[in-house]
Amino acid sequence: MLQILLGSSLGPARTADPALARLVTQGRGSLAFLIGDSECRQRLLGACINWDRVLLAFEQDHAVGYVAFKHDARGPFALRSKPFVREFGRVMGWLRFAGFCLSECREWRYPFLLYGLRVDKSARNQGVGSGLVQACCAHARMSGFREVFLEVPLDNDRARQLYLHNGFRLLRKRWVPFPPVRTMHRPMEAAL
Repeated sequence: MLQILLGSSLGPARTADPALARLVTQGRGSLAFLIGDSECRQRLLGACINWDRVLLAFEQDHAVGYVAFKHDARGPFALRSKPFVREFGRVMGWLRFAGFCLSECREWRYPFLLYGLRVDKSARNQGVGSGLVQACCAHARMSGFREVFLEVPLDNDRARQLYLHNGFRLLRKRWVPFPPVRTMHRPMEAAL
């Protein structure tokens, strides 16, 4: 049975679990040129997760996916320069940190942004992704937002189809910053 919970409701002992942090930091692969591979992302972002901006999907007490979101000038990660400097050195660390901050800040134009979604390969095609998208939209609605936006890479047909299936519609292509992404939008009035 699929259970979806807000990360902050799990309590500090559970959110301290490195496996949960590893799951949440696996996203942002499109920014690998700035924040490195999955192990590097874990070191950079694992200790600065805002758990009140993450919904986690559990099957039999095992985390199988997450959806993260941004609103009110706060996203799933607290931006901190120290891990970047420690990982890449003073100059390159600050440059990469600045690039990451620019990437993060450009998304603040959306009132509510579905920031990222990931489902373990073993749990795909079982409704987990749709459950997370629906839970994120319900959270937005309960928080008073009338619409949810997201950006999906142009080459990610699977994700685009998931979002279309869950009531999102295509808006426009964005060519800068790279990689090119497509903005999608779902008004909260849309019934599925």
